[in-house]
Amino acid sequence: MPNLLRPAALAAVTLLSACGARQTPPTEPPAAAAPTAQATPAEAPTPPHLRLPTDVRPTGYTVELTMDPKASAFQGVADIDLNVEKPASVIWLHGKQLTVKQATLTQAGASIDVKPVTGGTDYLGFSLGRPLAAGPAKLRVVYEGIASTKETDGAFRVNEGGDWYIFTQFEPIDARRVFPSFDEPAFKVPWQLTFHVPAGNIAVTNTPQIAEEARPDGGRTYRFARTQPLPSYLIAFGVGPFDFLPAADAGQKKVKTRIITPRGRAAEGAYAAEVTPQILAALEDYFGSPYPYEKLDVIAVPLLGGAMEHPGLVTFNSRSILSKPEEDTLQRQRGFSGTQVHELAHQWFGNLVTMQWWDDLWLNEAFATWITPRIVETWRPAWDAPVERVDDRNRALEADSLLSARRIRQPIESANDIVNAFDGITYGKGAAVLTMTEEWLGREVFRRGIQRYMKKHAGGNANAKDFLDALSAEAGKDVTGMMGTFLDQGGAPLVTASLECGAGGAKVVLTQKRYLPLGSKAPGPQTWRVPVCVDYPAGTGTKEARTCTLMEGERAEVALTETKACPAWVFPNAEGAGYFRMQLAGEAASKLTKSGLERLSRAERVALLGDVRALAMSGALPASEALALAARTANDKDRVVVESSLDLLDLVSSRMISEGKEAERARFLRDTYGPRARQLGFTPRKGEDEDTRLLRPRLVRLAGREGADPKLVAEARTLADKWLGDRRAVAPEMVDTVLSIAAAHGDEAFQQKLLTAVRAEKDRKPRQQMIGALASFTDPALMKQNLGLMLDKDVDPRETVWMLFGASQNVRTQQVAFDFVKENYDALVGGPNSRLPEEAAGRMAFVAGGFCNAEQRKQAADFFTERSAKAPGGPRLLAQALEVVDQCTALKQAQSESVETFLGQRATPRPPQAPATR
Repeated sequence: MPNLLRPAALAAVTLLSACGARQTPPTEPPAAAAPTAQATPAEAPTPPHLRLPTDVRPTGYTVELTMDPKASAFQGVADIDLNVEKPASVIWLHGKQLTVKQATLTQAGASIDVKPVTGGTDYLGFSLGRPLAAGPAKLRVVYEGIASTKETDGAFRVNEGGDWYIFTQFEPIDARRVFPSFDEPAFKVPWQLTFHVPAGNIAVTNTPQIAEEARPDGGRTYRFARTQPLPSYLIAFGVGPFDFLPAADAGQKKVKTRIITPRGRAAEGAYAAEVTPQILAALEDYFGSPYPYEKLDVIAVPLLGGAMEHPGLVTFNSRSILSKPEEDTLQRQRGFSGTQVHELAHQWFGNLVTMQWWDDLWLNEAFATWITPRIVETWRPAWDAPVERVDDRNRALEADSLLSARRIRQPIESANDIVNAFDGITYGKGAAVLTMTEEWLGREVFRRGIQRYMKKHAGGNANAKDFLDALSAEAGKDVTGMMGTFLDQGGAPLVTASLECGAGGAKVVLTQKRYLPLGSKAPGPQTWRVPVCVDYPAGTGTKEARTCTLMEGERAEVALTETKACPAWVFPNAEGAGYFRMQLAGEAASKLTKSGLERLSRAERVALLGDVRALAMSGALPASEALALAARTANDKDRVVVESSLDLLDLVSSRMISEGKEAERARFLRDTYGPRARQLGFTPRKGEDEDTRLLRPRLVRLAGREGADPKLVAEARTLADKWLGDRRAVAPEMVDTVLSIAAAHGDEAFQQKLLTAVRAEKDRKPRQQMIGALASFTDPALMKQNLGLMLDKDVDPRETVWMLFGASQNVRTQQVAFDFVKENYDALVGGPNSRLPEEAAGRMAFVAGGFCNAEQRKQAADFFTERSAKAPGGPRLLAQALEVVDQCTALKQAQSESVETFLGQRATPRPPQAPATR
């Protein structure tokens, strides 16, 4: 589940821009209370801690829900079939903000008195008049719940185009907001759902509809088939006036496939309808088994923070899945396709075989992330998935450089740990480690291991040992020892390689230690079992050789047996498949620079760029050398290489230099990227390739917004004004770039135009684009006004929250953003009537993530420490934010002189260029 509301690392807070929006709903009633009938404190049993007891387990659910999307409250009747494994006098379930109206329990045809009891915010207890005997029983709960207009978890309501809808998002622990249930992944049982809805509404859920009936009140009743065994977090439904776009029947079983949209938007799902059956076919081929479920609906959800893999009803943020043909872009199409591969891969990883507990979430998310480029590279080979995979690996290594980063298989000891599990370590590091393992064992061996695992555990739950055992059985050797060193400890190795040549031949000597950036201290000695493959030239020709080893200690040697001479160069991370940072020492470094760079594959070049950046961040390489490499790569013909090199520009961010050097920084960016950006321009040309169209927005934005290129700035301001009056005035893929440049160099007049347009705009997409532009203003006074939009009752804060994090990343406005949170914390996230969802509270600490000195760090720690302790996932998120500040502070102290010297040497004053006229 890529969920944009659960950022992987500090930089990912910008993904909150995809939160979505709604029109202002009626005021909600207060949150529902705990069970209405309560035992006295003296007799109240003690609720569980984190996990439910297993002496009573569910065997199936039958639930009827009465829901009106225009109303906050809904009613439910849940019949839960139980198996009592040993006598019990109390039954504990999960339930949050549910009001129990009535509860009855029967066993062996006899009723047993039931008394609801309180169990904190997450538990419902049912105290029994006499103990249950071992064997089957049935619990019926009549209750009421809330479909929120503030949250985007549990059941939530959205007004889209004047119509009200109800949607759900239960992963990880929010099914309990809708059902009294055993809300843990190990309780995997069948569900059967029925919905009673008002006239004009349709209900959809995981399984095919089996009946539709008229109700006396004019509404409709929808009954659905029983599911296969599923954990509670995979149940989903929607209620509203939906439209349906049929796709081709998909997969080997030709299951019915549809795109479900808000009313009037079915045509916008055409691309999704086209590619979804193709993606499913490719996944079936890889797994060697058909799609396991009875239908495949994919539904657009306006406020969802990403996508979710529910079997039979995959949910997507509406901006990701829908687009008017005249507004569509390559970026959106590729983004949807990659995410759809991820979600449909979950039909096997996570749905067919489900993790036993949240510590093995990687068995879902790492695998779905890993398989995405594996499928895309054959389905759409022109999309460069194998090379982009290495760029993703670089980002995972960056997230893993924090001492506060989780392990892939982190013990889950609290609800905070569950929330924190959805991060760049589980997704990105997990996927990169799987890629390394796949290359070490061989792709076909790895595939057979996956198929063995799936076949053995289909329909049930599994853990890490189950997968590693299957892989080891196919590989004919132990895999646990290698993978365990990456699964069960944090951080990543820095592998240093030196080349030694002598009478006995050539060899590469490898050493390892934990990679750490400046500002972090090693927690103690660490080693990994690291597969390392060395590329080098074989002999004097152009043929290349590869020699591999498993590095099991602090030192290892690799004999280069395919050459008798000392090789002209070596590269000890073939295809960038290894999950480690690489440093070449002595002659190995000079040889690669002199003779090997042009011989590297594209994936290896991307890996090298990431390692150069990491070495500068650790102080092992002067920042000036890394920036010189970025400049040399600026005009590379390879889009992915250019985009990867842009990460090196973090070393010349405004946080790294004194205020007096800002003009030199802008000149460097303008001189380095401006010529190519101006040549690309703002308008796509007929017949140009897709790489050009994908690169254009990034380079034009960089040269215009950061480099202040006068021609680009002038044209962006003109185009922005035109776009506000005519949405066709700017190419769809350039709208965000145009607005960002215009706002970054905009004045109060332009700001007021945007604010007025935001309040008047009814269409979600352009409204979000304008709010994104408001985040780009650099005048502190204007930014303070913009942030006030977050408190405007007529504007959804789930859209405007983006501005807060955008402002926090700009040195001119970061203090404004922090002060805004300090002054309005309770109104935003800290009170019962706060504007933002509960889960946003932990992420508020990221507003300090742009700070870069000890005084600012103290401000953040003083304000957030106590507040973050009470927020979902807050303690670890604050620790990460503060560690990022520490690293930035140390990096600036160590490298700012190198950066400023580099800028000074490249500063060549020239007459100002006149703005373009139109």
